Amino acid sequence: MTKHYRPRLIAVIALSFLSFISPLLLTRNAAAENLSASKANPEEIASLIKKLKTNDERELDAAIKKLGKIGEPAIPALMKALQDKNLLVRRSAAQVLAKIGPPAIPDLAKALNNPDADVRSRAAYALGGIGAEAKTALPQLVFLLQDSNAEVRSSAAYALGGIGAEAKTALPQLILLLQDSNANVRSSAAYALGSLGAEAKTALPQLVSLLQDSNAEVRSSAAEVFESLGAEAKTVLPQLVSLLKDSNPGVKTNAANALVSIALSLSEKANTLTPPELDRAVSNLESALKIMEEPKANFRRAKIGNLRVSLNFLKAEQRERLFVKSIIQKPYFWGTGIYLFLLFGTFAIRPLWLLKIYETLKPIGFKIPGLGTDVSLGFLIFFKYHPRVLDAWVAAHIQATRDEFQKRETVRDRKIIVPIPVILDNNTIATLKGKDLQPTFAQKRGCLLIWQEGGAGKTSLACLIGKWAMSDTPEERICNHRMLPVLIESELNMKVAECQQPFLEAIRGQLQDLTDTAEPICEELLEQLLQQRRILVIVDNFSEMSEQTQTAIRPEMPNFPVNALLVTSRLEEPLGQVTKTEIQPLRIAGNRLSSFMESYLSQRKKRDLFSDTEFFNACSQLSTIAGDRNITVLLAKLYADQIIAKKEGTTDGNLPNNIAELMLYYLNQLNRSVTENKFSDFTVHKDAKIIAWECLKPTYRPAAANRQNAIDALGEENAESRLKYLEDKLKIIQTKGVAHDQIHFPLEPVAEYLAALHLLDINGKDESKWQDFLQVADSQNSPQAIKSFLLAVKDCYLDKISSAKDTDFLPKEITSRYNVTIAVPPQSPQALSPG
Repeated sequence: MTKHYRPRLIAVIALSFLSFISPLLLTRNAAAENLSASKANPEEIASLIKKLKTNDERELDAAIKKLGKIGEPAIPALMKALQDKNLLVRRSAAQVLAKIGPPAIPDLAKALNNPDADVRSRAAYALGGIGAEAKTALPQLVFLLQDSNAEVRSSAAYALGGIGAEAKTALPQLILLLQDSNANVRSSAAYALGSLGAEAKTALPQLVSLLQDSNAEVRSSAAEVFESLGAEAKTVLPQLVSLLKDSNPGVKTNAANALVSIALSLSEKANTLTPPELDRAVSNLESALKIMEEPKANFRRAKIGNLRVSLNFLKAEQRERLFVKSIIQKPYFWGTGIYLFLLFGTFAIRPLWLLKIYETLKPIGFKIPGLGTDVSLGFLIFFKYHPRVLDAWVAAHIQATRDEFQKRETVRDRKIIVPIPVILDNNTIATLKGKDLQPTFAQKRGCLLIWQEGGAGKTSLACLIGKWAMSDTPEERICNHRMLPVLIESELNMKVAECQQPFLEAIRGQLQDLTDTAEPICEELLEQLLQQRRILVIVDNFSEMSEQTQTAIRPEMPNFPVNALLVTSRLEEPLGQVTKTEIQPLRIAGNRLSSFMESYLSQRKKRDLFSDTEFFNACSQLSTIAGDRNITVLLAKLYADQIIAKKEGTTDGNLPNNIAELMLYYLNQLNRSVTENKFSDFTVHKDAKIIAWECLKPTYRPAAANRQNAIDALGEENAESRLKYLEDKLKIIQTKGVAHDQIHFPLEPVAEYLAALHLLDINGKDESKWQDFLQVADSQNSPQAIKSFLLAVKDCYLDKISSAKDTDFLPKEITSRYNVTIAVPPQSPQALSPG
């Protein structure tokens, strides 16, 4: 081991040794001290007793300390000293006995019966110094409370105060002593009551009177009692506040302590105080704080701070109660609060209830003071048409609308939808999606026009968009919220009440049917649903509607009620030059025909009927029928239905060679499904052609014909039943109009070709008759709108008249005079639907 570490090691060993022997040394010293106490001889004790007479304070204190250390062996001598003639000796002996503690209790208890009053007093005083362990002397001490000597009564009360809560049996006697003629007795009694805690509250009236005692010591002791009583002493606050200005410092201090203690207790129990109690407490404590904050008052800052905190808490409780009280005293105030709570709560949890509440309150009116006008209570429900409420209304009716919308004959007949390309605002889109239309209907007023020739799939596309509007999938919808589609496809009923709009009433009626509700929707709610784009209004075949109906649908008008409008038309309708999105479904180009047919047959689950060779031969045959023109969706669909029927053996085995024959084959196929009271194909052809001409004759455009005029045109017996056969059995025509007095062909190209075939039946090759026909065509307001019919006439002439040529009068005139050709827009793969 190196020299460097040797001193450090010695130090560590020394410290370890000291830490080991230190407890032993302490124990030894204590034992030695006890031993010295136990070995103290009577002479030493007597000597120390004698020193209790000295006037030298240092020598007296030393003697008292030594006697206290000697302890129990010194008790007999001290008990004798307790009876010494010298007052100082008696007082010092009592002090030593109190220090010795429990061992001295039996002797001190005996001394309480000593004939000498001063001995009794000194013994009681010593027991008080011992404290709670002196409770065995309670009976004697309680007895001494009635002693004739005031000093004895005072010492006994003091002793009971030292014992504390165990001395509660002395409560009645202590209360009596509060009125003792001796000030020391009153003070000691107050001190004793303070040590009893809450038990002292029964002495409140007597204690309060002591706060006005002429003796400062009594006032101080009384104030000290209230510190222990806390909130129970709240009624004494005014008297304690007045003591803050007492001339005696002890009184002031104890009064301040009591006030702080009471304030703290009151703040903890603030909610249990009555309003008057709270107001009085705040007022008194404010006065106390003001006095204590005065610089000359010389109170401790900590005490002032504690009082201020408790006071602020009580003031907060007071303000809260004043607020509640003001609400209770002002019905309109709390009534408004309840109303707003219920309104916002209903809006958050059950928004649809707001509409029901509004409908209930709407008929109830009240007068506004000063104005004298009646106002509906429904006015109070100002969230009734919030978007959240309207969305809740839509959600409540969405399923019923989906079901009813699918049942619409127009929608049901277009269940199979094959994507075809479209032009959306000059951009070709292969497959249109709902999200492509979201920019249109995200605007406050969205207008969509789908236009193209008949059979191009406009109505099918409109029905598909209507389904998208109801979708639960946000990405599939045409708007960020769901919408209910209303399909308007009939002429408007102009015979409505003077204050009503025909268009709005038509929407209202359709919406009632769609939502399957017993009562029509109220006009106010309907207008809100339309304005906030919760209803998509689809106007189908706008170009075929009457001028009167078209005039009633004017989106350019400021009061036009519909902000989400979809219009289908054969023409590029101006619609009042409003901002609109345009869609043009494209014809099926020859190189895309096979993919369309493949998709259609697959959706009908009929593709497996055909081998690839048979399938491509069918497509080739359809291309031949179409010639150099692209094919509409309807023609492709009708032809596909024919090849399916032939393959399944439900036709005569032949396929059409031209478009005119395709239309007649279509009628045959429908007629073949009838099993009872069946009419011949010839009759069906004849009647269908006559009625088709009735629908086109007025304007050369497919439109609704008067039912009675159609019956008259049939001109033979059982015309009514023949008409119903076409409507009910074949469903090739439908009834329209509010009075059910109109009929029309849902498939407009079918009507055009059947009407053209009827004209061929009556005109043949007679140029003069065709000249009259062309003259009427020239008089039509919209040559563009009749082009598809003129093309059908030309096709039927070339297909049905033997040896007919393009240079014949009729086809030549139609081509040269009306430029009847079908424009073929740029194509792109895939897109939208048949029908």
